[in-house]
Amino acid sequence: MTKSRRTLGLCLALAALASPSFSQDLGGLYSEGVDLLSRGRKTEALAKFQAILAADPTNEAAYELWKEADHQVFLDLIVEGGEYRLVAERLLARAKLGRSEHRNDPDAVRAMVSEMLAEADALVRRRTVTQLSSEHGPYAAPALVPYLGDEGDGDRRVLAMATLIELGGDVVWPLIAALASDHAYQRRNVAICLGRIGDPRAAGALEAIAALDGDSAVVKAAKSAAAACGSTGNGLSLLLADGHNYYGRSASHIRPFDDQNVLWSWDGALTSSEIAVSLFNDQMALGAFYRALDLDAANGDAQAGIARACGSIVAKAGRSDDLADAGVGAQLTLSAAGVSAIDMALLWAVKSDDASAGSALCQTLGSMASTPTSALMAAVAAGDPILRGEGALALASIATRSGTAAGGATVAALGDAAGREVLRIATVIDGNAERAGKALAGLASQGVMVDHRGSGIEGIVLVRRMPLVDLILVGDRVTGLTTDQVLADIANNLPDVPVFLLSSDEDFADAYSDRVAGVISDSSDLSGLEETLKADFEGHRARADDLGRRAAMALGALALAGHTDCSATADALASTLAHRSEAVTTPAMAALAQCGSWDHIHALMVVLSNSDRSDSERSNAALAIGPILARSGAAEGVAGPLAAIAANGDEATEVRMAAAQALGMAQTGAAGRTQALSALRGSGSQ
Repeated sequence: MTKSRRTLGLCLALAALASPSFSQDLGGLYSEGVDLLSRGRKTEALAKFQAILAADPTNEAAYELWKEADHQVFLDLIVEGGEYRLVAERLLARAKLGRSEHRNDPDAVRAMVSEMLAEADALVRRRTVTQLSSEHGPYAAPALVPYLGDEGDGDRRVLAMATLIELGGDVVWPLIAALASDHAYQRRNVAICLGRIGDPRAAGALEAIAALDGDSAVVKAAKSAAAACGSTGNGLSLLLADGHNYYGRSASHIRPFDDQNVLWSWDGALTSSEIAVSLFNDQMALGAFYRALDLDAANGDAQAGIARACGSIVAKAGRSDDLADAGVGAQLTLSAAGVSAIDMALLWAVKSDDASAGSALCQTLGSMASTPTSALMAAVAAGDPILRGEGALALASIATRSGTAAGGATVAALGDAAGREVLRIATVIDGNAERAGKALAGLASQGVMVDHRGSGIEGIVLVRRMPLVDLILVGDRVTGLTTDQVLADIANNLPDVPVFLLSSDEDFADAYSDRVAGVISDSSDLSGLEETLKADFEGHRARADDLGRRAAMALGALALAGHTDCSATADALASTLAHRSEAVTTPAMAALAQCGSWDHIHALMVVLSNSDRSDSERSNAALAIGPILARSGAAEGVAGPLAAIAANGDEATEVRMAAAQALGMAQTGAAGRTQALSALRGSGSQ
């Protein structure tokens, strides 16, 4: 959008403001500022915008400004940068506070709607509509939509439609759901309301109704409404774009003040269902992709979109017991989507660094695909270590089941996953490159793996798709979005991740202090973050251990099958023995039994000889030593310690048995064998 178009849009939006809570002085200042900006008189324009903040507008007035104006046009002012951006961010911060939490109170809503429809005084009705919008938002729709099907009482129907139109963006999603009504007259009027609201998010659904509805009046209304919402005329492409925009939480589809804890559906009437905010984008994407399938039942992109959204839900459910039921349902749908759709979804995930959903997609493909797929091969080459490991595990599973050899890249990725040390991970989202650079250097000096995005959109997409993140730093200047939007998105999707604000502006810091874990005024000094970084380290270590365990098991299975040379991973497997958990070392030693060499005997002997290790771990070390000794043909320096452990009556029986077995597999020669037998004489064999 060009500056002239942005400015014109702002002027038109401001001209339409009529809310009693939006003062004429505030509107005048804003309109004058936009006009001056459009004429290139930036210094004078800035003075007008600064006067708005100086006037100390109420939070409610700021919210009315945001709500009544085209929010995208409003945010476009931020593109001007500098103080213009500061004014916009401050107004958005106040608007956030001015927007009360919408309540789902059907009885209260019905009473207010009934009273409003019976009221003759237009001013009284206006106050009621304002109250409905402020207190109930989308929850007002179920009480209003039934009147849209009333062909007898025209006055009430018109008032109900006018109220829905006035509620605007708050009721777009309920109205889209109401397009499924079995009452043609009601569908027609719902379409008319959506057209008058003009929200682009309704265009695809309206085009679908226009294409599929059997009632000519509905079709006509839907076509007209879709055009009013900016339709391109291609319902399928619109719905596919909707699905991707919802999945990616695009600002064009999921806006700062949208209610993201409720889904709307039609079951003889408009109904709402509470949902975890973290799943909202996935569920909205599913709705759009399913509508796309209504238009084209064989559309591969829509099927892949469904698979990807389900993969995201499965991944999120794996990190939260509260989402277990949602995870089961999503996994059922994901599996039913088929290999082709899952593979396409995984390819999208790899290209967008969506490691969270990608991991779930890899796991499902690994149990379903009969041959390696292009997306799994791409996953193994991905930059993200977890996605790379999950892709390799899937390919290893396919190779094991099919009796074929796994590729070298797969084996290498499995070795990396098995031996990978868990790292603390942080993300910096800051448009101030110099400040971000200092933060990156400071975090790296503390051993933290850190990534940076200057764009707000890129930043929130990155952190939402990272399977693990310990800390997020957000600057007071980010490109494309406001700091407010970035913080809100992180709070919705990653509520347990600590977020710190980077800002030396005391007023700005004060405005956001209650929404972050802390404020950092000097990004070159991050010493105070050490405790925060340690907080969830153990949880991340457990998840890394799980991946390492499965990778080691896969390597052992591949080596045992005999089709794949896994010897290149033996060093990585041996490196786990010193300090990884037993959950990792046990399968690592089993894999070493198949692919280890004489070079790895020492690491195994250290485990076997350490009485502080568990008996199970020590016996597994001995069981790995035996096959290596059998392959290597040497036993120098090893046979004696093995015999000593086997002969030691104070050792656990399972450890002694495993040591004796390893000794028996060693190529010691006749003299060495006699020496071993002599060492065990009197140990209970006679």
